[in-house]
Amino acid sequence: MALSDREYRKAFYQALNIQQGRSMLSEKDEYERFYVPIYADPDGPAGPDLVTEIINAIDFTTGGSVQLLSGYRGAGKTTELMRLRRQLDPERYVPVYWDVEDYFNTELPIDEGTFLVGLAAGFVDNCKDADLPQDKLRERIWDLLGRIDVDVDVNLKPTAGPVALDLRVALRDDESFRAKVKKALASNRAVFRREIHKFFEDVVAAMPGERTPVFIVDSIDHYRGRADTFDQVRESVESLFSVYADELALPGMHVVYTVPIYANPPAWRGQIWPVLNVKVREKDGSDCTEGIELLRKVLARRAPEEDPERLLDDQIDRVIRASGGLFRDLFRLVAGLLLKEGDLPVDKAEIESVERKERSTLAVGLSEEHWEILSDVQRTKQLRVPRERSALAWELQARGAVMCYRNGTVDWYGVHPLLAPLVADNSEQS
Repeated sequence: MALSDREYRKAFYQALNIQQGRSMLSEKDEYERFYVPIYADPDGPAGPDLVTEIINAIDFTTGGSVQLLSGYRGAGKTTELMRLRRQLDPERYVPVYWDVEDYFNTELPIDEGTFLVGLAAGFVDNCKDADLPQDKLRERIWDLLGRIDVDVDVNLKPTAGPVALDLRVALRDDESFRAKVKKALASNRAVFRREIHKFFEDVVAAMPGERTPVFIVDSIDHYRGRADTFDQVRESVESLFSVYADELALPGMHVVYTVPIYANPPAWRGQIWPVLNVKVREKDGSDCTEGIELLRKVLARRAPEEDPERLLDDQIDRVIRASGGLFRDLFRLVAGLLLKEGDLPVDKAEIESVERKERSTLAVGLSEEHWEILSDVQRTKQLRVPRERSALAWELQARGAVMCYRNGTVDWYGVHPLLAPLVADNSEQS
């Protein structure tokens, strides 16, 4: 029996799964149903298959390794991390996935000490596939805190259940606890590092079958703060991966950290893998037909009966162009149309309405200096700013207002397609 329009809208909306990432790939059938191999062509509009390269780097490295995965928020990093988790050899590796937003407020600067303690707690709470006794892991967490001279309130220390239920609250909301951790790191960094590493050495030694953990630490890329704190947040992220690079290299395991697109840790010596938007336009403004076709497949895979035309008719390419090639923005645009009432397919007025809404969201809070940078990017296809405006430029990238097309032989920047008309109007008024 054919779906009614409302049933079609509901099924398509749920399949888009705007949150993306973990929940989308938490079940095997969902992954097999929705995932589109956009990186199959190494010279294609999505760029090379970074998951394959990361796995090769893991396989080729004796002992442990540390790698960074950067990219725009909404470009599909978490989805690819879930694919990495699935494609690791289960006889050799134990993937452990941790989302730092479960523990930290990403609008505030990273505190190095609490982040390192969070690594230990996050690993313990997400290593269920390692077949390690949870009670002994909980004991090791509290022993670790004692060895670095961090007193733990008796009401904080649990007797059962995930350690995160209590440490998560302490790391996020307990200023006294965070201050103790910060003092412990500042007073004797060498001891702090030694004890953190000893904790992970003991955990690795207890792994059954001599499998090696691959610790996937996600959502550090969500650190960008607000307009007034952006500089502090950016500096804290870069400091973490420069000053504390040795601490972040956890012994006996492989670690993959996500980082914001703006992060360029000056002292980082390892690999940084970029996940960027799918190229849907060329430098001269013409369509990148291969990229548009890839995203057509993404929408078709999620649409009921693989029929996005029922919603969009001949306007699919328009919506894909408007997204700039970011999955997040593409899903938002289509989801916004699915929430409309009326007959299908939607008409152009409804598409314009959703585009206006997303355009307004992108433009909120942009200063005159932001608009000047956007105008220069639109004119030159490059992102070059004086040092005093670098924070503004990074902020525009973090928001997705400036996009980098670094696929194939092309390396250029562009203004998000929804903002481009406003940039042109602002330039004319100037």
